[in-house]
Amino acid sequence: LVSLAAVFIALAVGILLGAAISGKLGDAENALMKDRVKSMSDQLTQERARSDIIERRSEAAQELLTDAYPALMANRLAEKGFAVLFLGPVDSSVRSAVERTLADADAGSPVRLVALDSPVDPQELDSALQGDELLAQYAEGGDDFGALGEALGRDLIEGEGTPLWTTLSSRLIEERSGTTSTPVDGAIVVQTWHEPDSPGDADEQSRTRATESLFEGLVRGLESTGLPVVGVETTDAEADLALFRQQGVSSVDDVDAVAGRLALALLLQGGESGHYGVKDSATSGIAPPIEPVTTTTGG
Repeated sequence: LVSLAAVFIALAVGILLGAAISGKLGDAENALMKDRVKSMSDQLTQERARSDIIERRSEAAQELLTDAYPALMANRLAEKGFAVLFLGPVDSSVRSAVERTLADADAGSPVRLVALDSPVDPQELDSALQGDELLAQYAEGGDDFGALGEALGRDLIEGEGTPLWTTLSSRLIEERSGTTSTPVDGAIVVQTWHEPDSPGDADEQSRTRATESLFEGLVRGLESTGLPVVGVETTDAEADLALFRQQGVSSVDDVDAVAGRLALALLLQGGESGHYGVKDSATSGIAPPIEPVTTTTGG
């Protein structure tokens, strides 16, 4: 009986001690949890404060740029003319942004605008080339039209009636406006046709290769003139400026924004080449370096 009582007493003591220890551990865990929650709450408050500061700074910078925009753009491209080339159908939002950029920089409307009918049918295009003495030299008998693209790119810059474009208008051009005779001081290029997601049949693959080779040749031809060439897109467009990066041509990925229009004008003026904008593709920053602008004030 004494042994049994001792066992029960020990068990009771153990339970009491365990409950006491468990209570203390629970209190410690609760205190630790409260400390963690408080620390996380403090961190969240600090991050929100930083976010508010960053947002206010961004708004202030945007307001400052908007206020300075007219002075920065005034006469920047005066007495210069530019061609606009759509590699595919015309995108009205991009066209509007480009035309506004030129107008704001006092360049006026584009000297000429050309939109390509895409994708290219290699058989029809090759047949047209072989049937013309002037164009026969560009007939490859396949789906590589890089040499033709280069010639078309130079032709678009030089003007003088743009004979290649005129001869191939029914095969290549979806939309065209402006004069064909006046040389230009540079070109803005917009890629609106994109390679299909799925390979498709043999004919579709051939059309894709022909179109890509023609586009690549066009950009090379434009760039070979030594005049400013800039690829552009809007902020809501899917990033697809690889063609311009491959060809060493500058690009702007936010031409619908104030900063993007300024960047485009700076590049057309001969600013530091690179890839500008707000997307991951903008490896060179928001805009090229800007020289100081002298303004006059009344009073």
